[in-house]
Amino acid sequence: MKKTFLAFAALLVASIGTWGQTASPWTLDQCVEHAIQYNLDVKRQELTLKSTGQDHLQSKLDLLPNLNGMVEHQLGSGRILDRGTYEWKNANVSQGDLGLQSDLTLFNGLQGFNNMKMNKATYQMNMENLEALVDNVIIQVITGYLDLLRNQELVVVADTVVELTRHQVERMERLVEVGNEPRGRLLEVNAQLSAEKLAYTRAVNARDIAKLNLMHVMNLTDVDKFQIEKPILPDPSAIEIPDLDSVFQYALENLPQIKSAEFGIESMERSLAMQRGARSPRLYARGLLYTNYSDGLINPLDPDPANPTLDYPLSEQITNNQYRQVSMGLSIPFFNKWQIQTNINKAKLELQDAEYQYMNAVLVLQQTVQQYHTEALAAMDNYASAQEAVANSDEAYRFAEERFRVGTGTSLELQEARSQLYESASDMISSKYVLIFYTKILDFYMGREIVF
Repeated sequence: MKKTFLAFAALLVASIGTWGQTASPWTLDQCVEHAIQYNLDVKRQELTLKSTGQDHLQSKLDLLPNLNGMVEHQLGSGRILDRGTYEWKNANVSQGDLGLQSDLTLFNGLQGFNNMKMNKATYQMNMENLEALVDNVIIQVITGYLDLLRNQELVVVADTVVELTRHQVERMERLVEVGNEPRGRLLEVNAQLSAEKLAYTRAVNARDIAKLNLMHVMNLTDVDKFQIEKPILPDPSAIEIPDLDSVFQYALENLPQIKSAEFGIESMERSLAMQRGARSPRLYARGLLYTNYSDGLINPLDPDPANPTLDYPLSEQITNNQYRQVSMGLSIPFFNKWQIQTNINKAKLELQDAEYQYMNAVLVLQQTVQQYHTEALAAMDNYASAQEAVANSDEAYRFAEERFRVGTGTSLELQEARSQLYESASDMISSKYVLIFYTKILDFYMGREIVF
């Protein structure tokens, strides 16, 4: 670059160097970590994942036999069946029942097994959804981080232009004082300075908005203390854009939203198998242990049951009245108001919908990767053109400045040349960050770590 642009760039670099001079500037990794930790959508998805994890665990436990106990005590008065003689009588009674029962499903069309597999696939789907949500937060942070860096550089450029114009005003004031320039030219230069200050103000506002956007992604509120670290950015001229097919194929095999859609299909397949299993007979086994007691029972060891004299303790009643049973049964569904077939039909529709969701996820991925890849190629061309435009604008500005200095050029020409240089430098900065952003996103889709 020529002398003027080198001075321009020197001011730019010197100003950029002051960005990170705070107590603790945030690195990109710190921003990403904080955004993930405090993102409410991520926390909600973690709860969903834990909930489906409980469903998966419960579906495993459902394959085990159950065991339930029963205790019932009754106080009654009136006509009642005597548990000892099995005769009806009028009496006041205090009696109770105790029991344990266990049931085990031996076969029900593999509904329990398919339910376990369905819940496992649902759990894996939600795990991939959580990872996809985290990836989305990372992309948002990278976007906001680079956008803030870009706007910070644009502020420095705008400030540099203001400083150059201010030096020109000071020089013009001295020339007017000695009578070498008319006062009208000083007014023109002052008007240019006001315009450059307005551009600087707009650049500062854009930077502050970019800072707020990044802080909102991170769930931060203390604007004054928030500063980001200026990383060492890659040289845009040395950036290589990966092949489109390789990016898409890797993303198709590894991206969590694609895996989530695959697990969604598996979950619906198991759901359909479970609904079909409802047509099968249910074979079950049951165990029962039962006993009872009553204040009206007579001790079987009493020598005179008609005139009992022996006590019949509660513990002996519970021991003597035990009943044990082991049984097997078969429940056959003949007609259930067409409910089973309706559930099967709905499961088929849900499976078809899951397949459509997978196809849509692949289509969205393909379109997204194509767009990012095209944007990256365009940004590379734009950056090369912007570099050339900066060099030409610098030459034009130096020429206009020299003409203005010797009095053959107007302040309007100098203003146009300076504005063109400012726009060219701004375009180069913007295209640089756009190129870096899209190439980093493509790296992200290929599973590469995002580092600067």
